[in-house]
Amino acid sequence: MENNEIINDEVIEATTDLATTGLSKGFKVGLGVGLTVLAGGVTYKYVIKPVVEKIKAKRAQKAEAECFDESENEDA
Repeated sequence: MENNEIINDEVIEATTDLATTGLSKGFKVGLGVGLTVLAGGVTYKYVIKPVVEKIKAKRAQKAEAECFDESENEDA
């Protein structure tokens, strides 16, 4: 989580710097959108993807355990 906090802080600082500089409005918007996409990609890579993989692994383990239980009942 520390990586995400550091990156989010950097994105916020970058957007704040954009607001104070004398760049054109279109360039500011484009750069803001680019930084937002970058932050979203990092969030997906380090937060969302691992959580989804963990949930899928739990489901697969549960399904495998249920299948194993059913096969034990058929043998008896």
